[in-house]
Amino acid sequence: MGERLPEAWMVEWHRNRRVEFPLRRWSMLQPPVVLILPMALLSMNGIPDMLDDGGGWRFFAYLLIAMYAGVVVGITCQLVTQRPALVVDHRGLHLGRRRFLPWDGIGSISPVTGPKPTRRLEIFQTNVWAKNLTVTQQHVNDLHAFRTWLDDLLTEHRQTSHSN
Repeated sequence: MGERLPEAWMVEWHRNRRVEFPLRRWSMLQPPVVLILPMALLSMNGIPDMLDDGGGWRFFAYLLIAMYAGVVVGITCQLVTQRPALVVDHRGLHLGRRRFLPWDGIGSISPVTGPKPTRRLEIFQTNVWAKNLTVTQQHVNDLHAFRTWLDDLLTEHRQTSHSN
């Protein structure tokens, strides 16, 4: 859904009262992954020497191998399952399984900030001490259109809440 136009989001919203924005696969190839990958590849060349050394470097080499394996498994799982997903439904916004922001808890939506590859959209809560929800281009390509669409939904929700 993140690659599609806002009209498709609205059609899905009216059909199911739920729009799911899965993790976009290409977004994993943006910074900082692109910046860290060459350094990781260079450090992998030294692992055989550390294993042959026999001293205290052997433990560090095994630790590096385990760390690289964990990162590869984690990124692969995210690419295959496209999780965590951003879900907009009749109750509010869900980012993964742990982050939930109900419609009544949304105070305001900030303008889109940041340079093109790392744009962010902050959704502020009415509780000033609570952590804000941040939407990035990992879920939605056009954050400006998403902000407008979300603002329309928020206005619609507030109007229906006040009329009840």
